Amino acid sequence: MGLHLLSSLVLTLIICFALPAIGLGMAWGALTLGTWSPLATISDVGKDHLIDFLITFGAGDVVAGFVIICLTMSMVGGLFEMFTFYKYLYLK
Repeated sequence: MGLHLLSSLVLTLIICFALPAIGLGMAWGALTLGTWSPLATISDVGKDHLIDFLITFGAGDVVAGFVIICLTMSMVGGLFEMFTFYKYLYLK
């Protein structure tokens, strides 16, 4: 049971880290590409808001904010996985 829990937990942690990273990366990329379109002012404003959002969570650093958001989502996903495994194990 322990090995099954560990492998499932590691996979959940990796997926829960990757999904917000992909989402934030796609948003950043779309806003960056949008600066070359006719909607450049909207993209610039959106990109500024995204940077402010990441700076808020990163205590002044964009990359730290990005990593902190991804790690937090990963931790929450891991806690949900452990809770589900616990419920499955004892409610059979």
